[in-house]
Amino acid sequence: MMRAPATFLSVAFCAVTLPAQEPARPAETAAPAPDLRIAEMTVEDRLQSLDAGQLKAAIEALRQRHIESTSLDETGLTRATLRGLLEGLSPGAELAGQSAPAEDSPFQSEVLDGRIGYIRVGSLRTEALAELEAALGEFEAAKLQGIVLDLRATPESRDFDLVAQMAAPFVPEEAPLFTRTKASGGEQVFQSAGVPIFRGVLAVLVDEDTAGAAEVLAGVLRRQARAMIVGAVTAGRAVDFEEVDLGDGQRLRFASAELRVAGLPPVYPRGLTPDLAVPQDAGVRDEIFAASLAGGMGRFVFEPGRAQLNEAALVAGTNPDLTGAAAGPGLLDRPLQSAVDLVTAICLFRGLP
Repeated sequence: MMRAPATFLSVAFCAVTLPAQEPARPAETAAPAPDLRIAEMTVEDRLQSLDAGQLKAAIEALRQRHIESTSLDETGLTRATLRGLLEGLSPGAELAGQSAPAEDSPFQSEVLDGRIGYIRVGSLRTEALAELEAALGEFEAAKLQGIVLDLRATPESRDFDLVAQMAAPFVPEEAPLFTRTKASGGEQVFQSAGVPIFRGVLAVLVDEDTAGAAEVLAGVLRRQARAMIVGAVTAGRAVDFEEVDLGDGQRLRFASAELRVAGLPPVYPRGLTPDLAVPQDAGVRDEIFAASLAGGMGRFVFEPGRAQLNEAALVAGTNPDLTGAAAGPGLLDRPLQSAVDLVTAICLFRGLP
């Protein structure tokens, strides 16, 4: 059947007059989206993500084209490598001169407010162990239910055998304490070998200068004696060091064994985190300790006119440490104040006298 002439002409006219379609353009290639995961990485994460080839390429580029490339000879690269190792392995490696003998810190004990025992261990030495046992015997005779053990004046030490002995009066007999694992292999396990003397409420004071054996002792008491840790994050040096004499008075100290408390996260290298964070200036702390040798610690804890935490305050749901009068003039040991209030609150909660 033939189309009508008009229809045929209209179709033909459209076919002639319609513009030709342009050829399709190729799709433009979008720029790659930035990798947000890489953009948000820290410098350390970036370094860790580089493989051996990438590390070599980066070093060669710096050696050949950096504006300070003349300083990157073999000695310069070796020095930079050591610097990076010391920074990355801190606090487990350091360059040091001849170590000076640590100053002796005396043992001190007293009863605060007639109800809480206070012990400042001082230097970890055999004599301190005998003094500790004697003080605990006196506290037991006085029927004290709470003790604050202060490790803030304990110089850094590596006598881990003595740590196990000093922990024994507070922990169950034959309780696992900590392990000493060498980098070269081999592990030494420490267990309590004594009979516990004190089983009451215990708080342990630490700060950023608490290091080495004292950190391990604090960790053991937290784990095995349920002690509350008060103060600041410790130094993170729960390790045993070796030294290499480099000559010209220079020595390399590095961690060759790590101490780990059974049941706790590693103390090295981030330190032991307190249960109750109470910072204090180191200068104020040292001034208080020096003055307390003659007059005791009580006057640096109990402020004149300051309400103390007691059963009435506990029932009322108030905290005199926060709502009481502002501190008057003079030195105050805020971490010890907090530890005393904490021990008092726990004793009251347990119904202890």
